[in-house]
Amino acid sequence: MVDVKVSNNEIDLNEREKKILEVFLLNLCAQANAQATSNNMAFNPLAKEKQDILHFQFALHSSIPTEKYGEFKEGMDRRIKSALKMCELPECDISYKENSYLNTNS
Repeated sequence: MVDVKVSNNEIDLNEREKKILEVFLLNLCAQANAQATSNNMAFNPLAKEKQDILHFQFALHSSIPTEKYGEFKEGMDRRIKSALKMCELPECDISYKENSYLNTNS
């Protein structure tokens, strides 16, 4: 499992705009998972603060090798940063909190 948070204090969006951006970014994260792991993934919303655009816990149904997790994380980073750039929004802070065991056996 990994908690993913995307935040920015400089973006002034109303609640509807934040929700649209959140759903867009969530879909990009799902694509990154599909490409990197080809595994099912559950996602649960986590409490957000005012500056947070997205805060979810992603839970893969089975453990994955460290390399696959790296690909997944890199894919999310790349997609989120590209999407924000294409929307002409400032860069955001993207943080990851790993909170379970990864499969270290390749």
